[in-house]
Amino acid sequence: MKIKIALMPIEHISQAQALSIKLEDALEKGAMSTVDEVTEVLISLSDSKHSLSLPEDYWHKFIKKVRAYDDHFMSDYIMDKPQLEVIIAADVVESFTDVSGVVEHALKIDGVVLQLPFEEGSADV
Repeated sequence: MKIKIALMPIEHISQAQALSIKLEDALEKGAMSTVDEVTEVLISLSDSKHSLSLPEDYWHKFIKKVRAYDDHFMSDYIMDKPQLEVIIAADVVESFTDVSGVVEHALKIDGVVLQLPFEEGSADV
């Protein structure tokens, strides 16, 4: 399993938030074809120039470090400004420069960060 981290430009935020709710609903219902479809649309809306595919254990280490700073931190599919500000405040820049770069750029342009798990063999992720 890997984690896709990608900048979501401001013009796609409303659509991405609606799609993330649809994704959660599809996952709860076990509607995997809908999950695949919604995931593909979410990724197509993201900025591929500011996108990372991270090993799951690396992502968990990152989240653990952020939660050491704020134990209430939640990393939803769409991480918006308050979540991104917690990440920066958690002082993870030196240890996780790649993720921090995407987060800092999102804050600079008032974007959000998309966070999606995917199977390593998945195409177009």
